[in-house]
Amino acid sequence: MLSRAQIAKQFGGPVGAPTPTYPYCQWLVGRNSFLALAVEPHTSFNTATQYVDTLVTVNGLGQEAIIANNRFLYFTEGSTSYWLLWQTPGDFSSLNARQLVALGREVLAHGLPIGRVGLPRAGPPGPPIYFAGDSTAAGPEWAWWALHENSTTTRTLAEYQVGTGMVASYFFNWPKHLLAVAAERRPKLVIWMGSANDGQELLVDGAYRPVGSRLWDVAYGQMVGSTMRSLVDEGCKVLWIGEPAMQDPSLNVSMQLIDRIYAKEAAHRRGVVFYNPGAVLNTRAGGYAGSLWIDGVLTPVRLDGIHLNIAGSEVLADALAPIIHRLLGLRTAR
Repeated sequence: MLSRAQIAKQFGGPVGAPTPTYPYCQWLVGRNSFLALAVEPHTSFNTATQYVDTLVTVNGLGQEAIIANNRFLYFTEGSTSYWLLWQTPGDFSSLNARQLVALGREVLAHGLPIGRVGLPRAGPPGPPIYFAGDSTAAGPEWAWWALHENSTTTRTLAEYQVGTGMVASYFFNWPKHLLAVAAERRPKLVIWMGSANDGQELLVDGAYRPVGSRLWDVAYGQMVGSTMRSLVDEGCKVLWIGEPAMQDPSLNVSMQLIDRIYAKEAAHRRGVVFYNPGAVLNTRAGGYAGSLWIDGVLTPVRLDGIHLNIAGSEVLADALAPIIHRLLGLRTAR
Protein backbone atom coordinates (compact mmCIF):
# COMPACT_ATOMS: atom_id res chain seq x y z
CA MET A 1 0.00 0.00 0.00
CA LEU A 2 2.96 2.31 0.69
CA SER A 3 6.44 1.74 -0.65
CA ARG A 4 9.61 2.50 1.26
CA ALA A 5 10.63 4.84 -1.57
CA GLN A 6 7.42 6.86 -1.14
CA ILE A 7 8.03 7.20 2.59
CA ALA A 8 11.69 8.15 2.06
CA LYS A 9 10.63 10.85 -0.41
CA GLN A 10 8.59 12.53 2.31
CA PHE A 11 10.59 11.84 5.47
CA GLY A 12 14.06 10.73 4.40
CA GLY A 13 15.57 7.37 5.21
CA PRO A 14 16.64 4.73 5.47
CA VAL A 15 13.17 3.21 5.73
CA GLY A 16 12.76 -0.20 7.32
CA ALA A 17 10.49 -3.01 6.26
CA PRO A 18 6.74 -2.70 6.97
CA THR A 19 6.08 -4.43 10.28
CA PRO A 20 2.72 -5.29 11.91
CA THR A 21 2.56 -3.65 15.34
CA TYR A 22 -1.15 -3.72 16.22
CA PRO A 23 -3.22 -1.67 15.51
CA TYR A 24 -1.13 -0.47 12.59
CA CYS A 25 1.66 -1.24 10.18
CA GLN A 26 4.88 0.54 11.15
CA TRP A 27 8.01 1.53 9.27
CA LEU A 28 11.16 2.57 11.14
CA VAL A 29 12.68 5.65 9.50
CA GLY A 30 16.24 6.80 10.10
CA ARG A 31 17.66 6.12 13.56
CA ASN A 32 14.77 7.10 15.78
CA SER A 33 11.51 7.80 13.92
CA PHE A 34 8.57 5.86 12.58
CA LEU A 35 5.59 6.12 10.27
CA ALA A 36 2.41 4.21 11.10
CA LEU A 37 -0.58 3.40 8.91
CA ALA A 38 -3.87 1.95 10.18
CA VAL A 39 -6.62 0.68 7.85
CA GLU A 40 -10.14 0.25 9.25
CA PRO A 41 -12.55 -1.34 6.74
CA HIS A 42 -16.28 -0.78 7.25
CA THR A 43 -15.54 2.10 9.63
CA SER A 44 -17.12 5.51 9.13
CA PHE A 45 -15.17 8.71 9.48
CA ASN A 46 -17.25 9.71 12.52
CA THR A 47 -16.48 6.41 14.21
CA ALA A 48 -12.77 6.60 13.43
CA THR A 49 -12.51 10.12 14.87
CA GLN A 50 -15.01 9.94 17.73
CA TYR A 51 -12.40 10.29 20.49
CA VAL A 52 -10.29 13.09 18.97
CA ASP A 53 -10.67 16.79 18.20
CA THR A 54 -9.89 18.49 14.91
CA LEU A 55 -6.81 20.68 14.62
CA VAL A 56 -6.82 21.11 10.83
CA THR A 57 -9.42 20.23 8.21
CA VAL A 58 -7.73 18.77 5.13
CA ASN A 59 -9.23 19.28 1.69
CA GLY A 60 -8.62 17.13 -1.38
CA LEU A 61 -7.93 13.85 0.41
CA GLY A 62 -10.67 11.25 0.16
CA GLN A 63 -14.19 12.13 1.22
CA GLU A 64 -13.19 13.63 4.58
CA ALA A 65 -9.85 14.26 6.23
CA ILE A 66 -8.49 15.98 9.32
CA ILE A 67 -5.36 16.26 11.36
CA ALA A 68 -6.46 15.63 14.94
CA ASN A 69 -5.15 16.73 18.31
CA ASN A 70 -3.20 13.46 18.60
CA ARG A 71 -1.40 14.51 15.38
CA PHE A 72 -2.85 11.64 13.36
CA LEU A 73 -4.02 12.31 9.81
CA TYR A 74 -7.46 10.66 9.53
CA PHE A 75 -9.07 10.20 6.12
CA THR A 76 -11.91 8.18 4.59
CA GLU A 77 -12.73 6.79 1.15
CA GLY A 78 -15.82 4.67 0.56
CA SER A 79 -16.50 2.59 3.67
CA THR A 80 -12.87 2.47 4.80
CA SER A 81 -11.13 4.85 7.19
CA TYR A 82 -7.38 5.27 7.49
CA TRP A 83 -4.96 7.09 9.71
CA LEU A 84 -1.30 7.99 9.35
CA LEU A 85 1.09 9.03 12.11
CA TRP A 86 4.64 10.35 11.91
CA GLN A 87 6.62 10.50 15.16
CA THR A 88 10.17 11.45 16.05
CA PRO A 89 11.62 12.26 19.50
CA GLY A 90 11.53 15.91 20.47
CA ASP A 91 9.02 16.92 17.78
CA PHE A 92 5.97 17.88 19.79
CA SER A 93 4.31 20.48 17.58
CA SER A 94 5.00 19.93 13.87
CA LEU A 95 1.97 18.43 12.13
CA ASN A 96 3.88 17.38 8.98
CA ALA A 97 0.64 17.93 7.08
CA ARG A 98 2.19 18.20 3.62
CA GLN A 99 4.12 14.94 3.92
CA LEU A 100 1.27 12.98 5.51
CA VAL A 101 -1.28 14.18 2.96
CA ALA A 102 1.06 13.18 0.13
CA LEU A 103 1.35 9.68 1.59
CA GLY A 104 -2.41 9.57 2.19
CA ARG A 105 -2.94 10.20 -1.52
CA GLU A 106 -0.58 7.32 -2.31
CA VAL A 107 -2.60 5.05 -0.02
CA LEU A 108 -5.87 5.92 -1.76
CA ALA A 109 -4.32 5.66 -5.22
CA HIS A 110 -3.31 2.05 -4.60
CA GLY A 111 -6.51 1.06 -2.76
CA LEU A 112 -7.01 -1.92 -0.52
CA PRO A 113 -5.24 -5.17 -1.41
CA ILE A 114 -7.49 -7.64 -3.24
CA GLY A 115 -7.62 -11.31 -2.28
CA ARG A 116 -5.67 -13.05 0.44
CA VAL A 117 -2.65 -11.05 1.46
CA GLY A 118 -0.18 -12.09 4.14
CA LEU A 119 1.00 -9.83 6.93
CA PRO A 120 4.06 -7.70 6.28
CA ARG A 121 7.25 -9.56 7.09
CA ALA A 122 9.05 -8.57 10.25
CA GLY A 123 12.36 -6.88 9.68
CA PRO A 124 15.47 -7.27 11.82
CA PRO A 125 15.27 -6.43 15.54
CA GLY A 126 14.68 -2.77 16.31
CA PRO A 127 16.60 -0.67 18.82
CA PRO A 128 17.43 -2.44 22.10
CA ILE A 129 15.11 -0.12 24.06
CA TYR A 130 11.45 0.63 23.40
CA PHE A 131 10.19 3.59 25.50
CA ALA A 132 6.40 3.99 25.32
CA GLY A 133 3.57 5.78 27.06
CA ASP A 134 1.10 8.63 27.08
CA SER A 135 1.94 12.33 26.67
CA THR A 136 3.74 12.42 30.04
CA ALA A 137 6.35 10.10 28.52
CA ALA A 138 7.08 12.40 25.56
CA GLY A 139 9.56 14.66 27.35
CA PRO A 140 11.41 11.90 29.24
CA GLU A 141 11.64 9.85 26.05
CA TRP A 142 13.21 12.78 24.23
CA ALA A 143 15.62 13.51 27.11
CA TRP A 144 16.72 9.87 27.32
CA TRP A 145 17.15 9.65 23.55
CA ALA A 146 19.09 12.93 23.40
CA LEU A 147 21.53 11.67 26.03
CA HIS A 148 22.05 8.31 24.33
CA GLU A 149 21.31 8.84 20.64
CA ASN A 150 24.79 7.77 19.53
CA SER A 151 25.02 4.60 21.62
CA THR A 152 24.15 1.33 19.89
CA THR A 153 23.62 -0.40 23.25
CA THR A 154 21.00 2.10 24.43
CA ARG A 155 19.50 3.22 21.13
CA THR A 156 15.80 3.82 21.69
CA LEU A 157 12.56 3.65 19.74
CA ALA A 158 10.27 6.18 21.44
CA GLU A 159 6.50 6.33 21.12
CA TYR A 160 3.85 8.28 22.95
CA GLN A 161 0.12 8.43 22.26
CA VAL A 162 -1.76 11.49 23.53
CA GLY A 163 -4.73 10.87 25.81
CA THR A 164 -4.13 7.13 26.13
CA GLY A 165 -3.47 4.66 28.93
CA MET A 166 -4.28 1.17 30.08
CA VAL A 167 -7.95 1.86 30.87
CA ALA A 168 -9.27 3.27 27.57
CA SER A 169 -8.41 0.32 25.33
CA TYR A 170 -11.30 1.26 23.01
CA PHE A 171 -9.26 4.37 22.04
CA PHE A 172 -5.78 2.86 21.92
CA ASN A 173 -5.09 -0.65 23.18
CA TRP A 174 -1.68 -0.38 24.82
CA PRO A 175 -1.50 -3.94 26.19
CA LYS A 176 -1.93 -5.35 22.68
CA HIS A 177 0.33 -2.75 21.09
CA LEU A 178 3.15 -3.21 23.60
CA LEU A 179 3.07 -6.95 23.02
CA ALA A 180 2.97 -6.50 19.23
CA VAL A 181 6.00 -4.21 19.27
CA ALA A 182 7.86 -6.56 21.62
CA ALA A 183 7.10 -9.55 19.38
CA GLU A 184 8.08 -7.84 16.12
CA ARG A 185 10.84 -5.41 17.16
CA ARG A 186 12.32 -7.67 19.85
CA PRO A 187 13.70 -4.98 22.18
CA LYS A 188 15.81 -6.04 25.14
CA LEU A 189 14.07 -3.53 27.41
CA VAL A 190 10.55 -2.08 27.37
CA ILE A 191 10.06 1.14 29.34
CA TRP A 192 6.50 2.23 30.09
CA MET A 193 5.27 5.57 31.50
CA GLY A 194 1.60 6.18 30.93
CA SER A 195 -0.84 6.34 33.83
CA ALA A 196 -1.86 10.02 33.77
CA ASN A 197 -5.14 9.26 31.97
CA ASP A 198 -5.99 6.12 33.92
CA GLY A 199 -7.76 7.81 36.81
CA GLN A 200 -11.18 6.99 35.35
CA GLU A 201 -13.90 4.41 35.76
CA LEU A 202 -13.19 0.91 34.51
CA LEU A 203 -15.77 -1.48 33.10
CA VAL A 204 -15.80 -4.60 35.31
CA ASP A 205 -18.45 -7.33 35.19
CA GLY A 206 -20.77 -5.19 33.08
CA ALA A 207 -20.65 -2.08 35.26
CA TYR A 208 -18.34 0.92 35.54
CA ARG A 209 -16.35 0.82 38.78
CA PRO A 210 -14.90 3.97 40.35
CA VAL A 211 -11.18 4.48 40.82
CA GLY A 212 -10.06 3.10 44.17
CA SER A 213 -12.92 0.65 44.56
CA ARG A 214 -11.96 -2.95 45.28
CA LEU A 215 -13.12 -4.21 41.88
CA TRP A 216 -11.30 -1.36 40.08
CA ASP A 217 -8.08 -2.09 41.95
CA VAL A 218 -8.25 -5.81 41.18
CA ALA A 219 -9.13 -5.34 37.50
CA TYR A 220 -6.49 -2.68 36.92
CA GLY A 221 -3.86 -4.72 38.72
CA GLN A 222 -4.69 -7.77 36.60
CA MET A 223 -4.43 -5.70 33.42
CA VAL A 224 -1.05 -4.28 34.39
CA GLY A 225 0.27 -7.58 35.72
CA SER A 226 -0.80 -9.46 32.61
CA THR A 227 0.95 -6.90 30.40
CA MET A 228 4.15 -7.13 32.44
CA ARG A 229 4.09 -10.92 32.28
CA SER A 230 3.46 -10.96 28.53
CA LEU A 231 6.41 -8.66 27.87
CA VAL A 232 8.71 -10.78 30.01
CA ASP A 233 7.46 -13.89 28.19
CA GLU A 234 8.56 -12.21 24.95
CA GLY A 235 12.08 -12.03 26.37
CA CYS A 236 12.08 -8.38 27.43
CA LYS A 237 13.18 -6.76 30.65
CA VAL A 238 10.60 -4.20 31.80
CA LEU A 239 10.97 -0.83 33.52
CA TRP A 240 7.55 0.43 34.63
CA ILE A 241 7.52 4.12 35.59
CA GLY A 242 4.85 5.80 37.67
CA GLU A 243 4.03 9.50 37.80
CA PRO A 244 5.41 12.22 40.07
CA ALA A 245 3.03 14.16 42.31
CA MET A 246 0.45 16.17 40.40
CA GLN A 247 -0.65 19.74 41.11
CA ASP A 248 -4.35 18.84 41.04
CA PRO A 249 -5.16 17.07 44.34
CA SER A 250 -7.75 14.66 42.92
CA LEU A 251 -5.46 13.64 40.07
CA ASN A 252 -2.62 13.23 42.53
CA VAL A 253 -4.69 10.82 44.65
CA SER A 254 -5.38 8.66 41.59
CA MET A 255 -1.72 8.65 40.57
CA GLN A 256 -0.62 7.59 44.06
CA LEU A 257 -3.13 4.75 44.01
CA ILE A 258 -1.96 3.61 40.58
CA ASP A 259 1.70 3.82 41.61
CA ARG A 260 0.97 1.50 44.53
CA ILE A 261 -0.65 -1.01 42.17
CA TYR A 262 2.34 -0.75 39.81
CA ALA A 263 4.78 -1.37 42.66
CA LYS A 264 2.79 -4.36 43.90
CA GLU A 265 2.53 -5.97 40.45
CA ALA A 266 6.21 -5.41 39.65
CA ALA A 267 7.44 -6.67 43.02
CA HIS A 268 6.64 -10.33 42.38
CA ARG A 269 7.56 -10.48 38.67
CA ARG A 270 11.08 -11.41 37.73
CA GLY A 271 12.51 -9.08 35.09
CA VAL A 272 10.21 -6.16 35.99
CA VAL A 273 11.31 -3.05 37.90
CA PHE A 274 9.02 -0.27 39.09
CA TYR A 275 10.38 3.26 39.47
CA ASN A 276 8.55 6.11 41.19
CA PRO A 277 9.79 9.38 39.61
CA GLY A 278 8.67 11.26 42.70
CA ALA A 279 12.02 10.20 44.16
CA VAL A 280 13.67 12.96 42.12
CA LEU A 281 10.74 15.19 41.11
CA ASN A 282 8.66 15.62 44.29
CA THR A 283 9.27 17.76 47.35
CA ARG A 284 11.04 16.11 50.27
CA ALA A 285 7.62 15.58 51.83
CA GLY A 286 6.42 13.81 48.70
CA GLY A 287 4.29 16.65 47.38
CA TYR A 288 4.05 18.44 44.07
CA ALA A 289 7.11 20.43 43.03
CA GLY A 290 6.79 22.91 40.19
CA SER A 291 10.47 23.83 40.55
CA LEU A 292 13.60 22.09 41.85
CA TRP A 293 17.08 23.20 42.82
CA ILE A 294 19.32 22.15 39.93
CA ASP A 295 23.02 23.08 40.11
CA GLY A 296 22.22 25.71 42.71
CA VAL A 297 19.45 27.36 40.69
CA LEU A 298 15.73 27.07 41.42
CA THR A 299 14.51 25.73 38.09
CA PRO A 300 10.96 25.10 36.81
CA VAL A 301 10.46 21.41 35.99
CA ARG A 302 6.79 21.32 34.94
CA LEU A 303 4.85 22.69 31.99
CA ASP A 304 1.31 22.65 33.34
CA GLY A 305 1.11 20.87 36.67
CA ILE A 306 1.18 17.49 34.93
CA HIS A 307 3.80 17.26 32.19
CA LEU A 308 7.55 17.71 32.64
CA ASN A 309 9.37 20.46 30.79
CA ILE A 310 12.88 20.09 29.34
CA ALA A 311 14.62 20.45 32.69
CA GLY A 312 12.27 18.04 34.45
CA SER A 313 12.58 15.50 31.63
CA GLU A 314 16.38 15.66 31.89
CA VAL A 315 16.22 15.14 35.66
CA LEU A 316 14.14 12.00 35.18
CA ALA A 317 16.31 10.71 32.32
CA ASP A 318 19.42 11.10 34.48
CA ALA A 319 17.74 9.19 37.30
CA LEU A 320 16.69 6.38 34.97
CA ALA A 321 20.15 5.91 33.45
CA PRO A 322 21.68 3.65 36.15
CA ILE A 323 18.50 1.55 36.33
CA ILE A 324 18.42 1.08 32.57
CA HIS A 325 22.12 0.25 32.43
CA ARG A 326 21.68 -2.32 35.20
CA LEU A 327 18.72 -3.95 33.46
CA LEU A 328 20.72 -4.18 30.23
CA GLY A 329 23.84 -5.41 32.01
CA LEU A 330 25.82 -2.31 31.05
CA ARG A 331 28.41 -0.44 33.09
CA THR A 332 27.21 3.01 34.18
CA ALA A 333 29.70 5.79 33.47
CA ARG A 334 30.92 7.63 36.55
